[in-house]
Amino acid sequence: MDNQNDSNKGQEVKKSILKDFYEALKAQENEPPKPNELDSTCGVADDEFVRRFRETIRRENESNRSKGLPVTGYDYEKKASYIEYPDGRRVYGH
Repeated sequence: MDNQNDSNKGQEVKKSILKDFYEALKAQENEPPKPNELDSTCGVADDEFVRRFRETIRRENESNRSKGLPVTGYDYEKKASYIEYPDGRRVYGH
């Protein structure tokens, strides 16, 4: 009898835990979205991150050109990225 009582109690505990878990999930679904963690910690907007990223790539390409190294780019007409070598030759990615 004790094994059956223990089994029933275990089932009740599992049901209770699952019920609490699903209630917590429902509560999370109704919460408003949280702000981007980077924005909340750094105070920098997404647009500013994009601007800084583009500027970094521009500077890197400028530095590589001055050293005679290949640079990266994106061809909007072909919708493909490429590597441009100092001789002007472009090799497109897949």
